[in-house]
Amino acid sequence: MNTDQFGRREFIKYGFISSLLLLSGCSTSQKKLALRGVPHSFPDEFINSLSSGWEFSPIKDIELKKFSYNSTLKQQTDLLVLNDGWISGLAINLFQEIKADDIRNNFSKQTSFFLDGLGEDYKKKLLPLAVSPWVILFRNEDSLALENKNSWKVIFSGSLKNQIVFPHSPYLLISIAQKIDLVNDLSKIKSQAKSYDDRNALNWVVSGRANAAVLPLSSCVNALVEDPRLSVLLPQEGSPLNWTVLASPSLSPEPFPTDWFNSLWGTASLRRVISKGYLPPTSFPDLKRKNINFSKRYQSIFLPEESVWNKCWSLPILTAERKKDLALDWNNS
Repeated sequence: MNTDQFGRREFIKYGFISSLLLLSGCSTSQKKLALRGVPHSFPDEFINSLSSGWEFSPIKDIELKKFSYNSTLKQQTDLLVLNDGWISGLAINLFQEIKADDIRNNFSKQTSFFLDGLGEDYKKKLLPLAVSPWVILFRNEDSLALENKNSWKVIFSGSLKNQIVFPHSPYLLISIAQKIDLVNDLSKIKSQAKSYDDRNALNWVVSGRANAAVLPLSSCVNALVEDPRLSVLLPQEGSPLNWTVLASPSLSPEPFPTDWFNSLWGTASLRRVISKGYLPPTSFPDLKRKNINFSKRYQSIFLPEESVWNKCWSLPILTAERKKDLALDWNNS
């Protein structure tokens, strides 16, 4: 009797342990792939279209002064999404080539110029996801007596003196100055500055503490649509482009999810993503042929004229020496 009871207890115990091991094994085998990025810094539709095998892991410590995207690789990361301003800090040797020939073969000229400007070490390991032009956001534009209203020269209007929030990037501001032949007098731009504050530029304008700001369209489009006091200009000379890119760490065994990328820019979500201030990295003429319509007020902003779009430009990665030279030019102006 005791022997039989002992046998049954052992059988139940080992059966329970086996079940736990089996469940553990299933859990491990079904571990989801991780997309990591800063929330709201890229189209949310990219998260919404995640397949069941993926999950989004938000990066929350980007505000720290010593933040580096390289540090995020200490956690499981199968795909990293980031803004082009962070590319030069990537330890590119920690990433693998993204093989997606069908996508790359359909890249626009702007996208190809952008990748060429990154150099050989980067161009095969980064895949552009979306692009948004830098624009000028105004508050109560009709009351500002603006001059040269279709040009970057509008920033020198008297009503904007000490009233514009610029990005904290001499490189970007110098590139704008070059576009309007002002590179030898950068002090003229400085005299218009209220602040240099990328992250809070929108709040400066919405709150009325500044009359204008230079920022990516994708950063202000929601406020632009909701607040009738706001308006935006994409200058006729074109504009710097703000890119969102993808990178795949070398340790990830997962091939690039081409279908996922295509779903973001597919018919079902294309208009919705563009209305958030993003354009695809693929052929611009093909996009124009789709006849995507927005309200008249925003049509030329969300889908610029091709002549304006072709004048837009990307900022190549700078060498350490060139960065020092630009900083000196800016500080000494």
